[in-house]
Amino acid sequence: MEIVLHSKGEDYTVLIDEEDFHKVSEHTWHINHNKHTNYCRSSDIYINGKRTKILLHRFLLNLEKADKRMINHIDGNGLNNKKSNLEICDAMYNQQSINTKRNFGSITFRNDRKKKYCAKVNINKKRYYKCFYTNEEAQAYLDGLEEMAKAETLLLS
Repeated sequence: MEIVLHSKGEDYTVLIDEEDFHKVSEHTWHINHNKHTNYCRSSDIYINGKRTKILLHRFLLNLEKADKRMINHIDGNGLNNKKSNLEICDAMYNQQSINTKRNFGSITFRNDRKKKYCAKVNINKKRYYKCFYTNEEAQAYLDGLEEMAKAETLLLS
């Protein structure tokens, strides 16, 4: 299910599971801009009788502020809060997961650009680097380069 939030002149799509819609819709949510990605954050809400602000992914997985564990967004998109995309982890694992690693090339999320998903790979000492609006576009670009590299390898054999 998609929720669209407006921030800094742009619309942001937040993904959640349908089963969580009722729980989420009881509160007001905002976009929290971060170095590596954007996250969804609440306005003041009451949890256990205390007024607080909380990130949506922590709210959905019931992790309180005092809990030092972190939540990794598997696809690198901090606005994808479907439970299938969230995993509880420690700080080291979460930091290592900021860049999405692939068998062929890598995709880096850059929050400081309009085209935020940057795909890069080296093939035969040549570097390919291009940025895209979505992770899917970056994946498709790397898939195309991987096919090209396989075809070159077959031609050279």
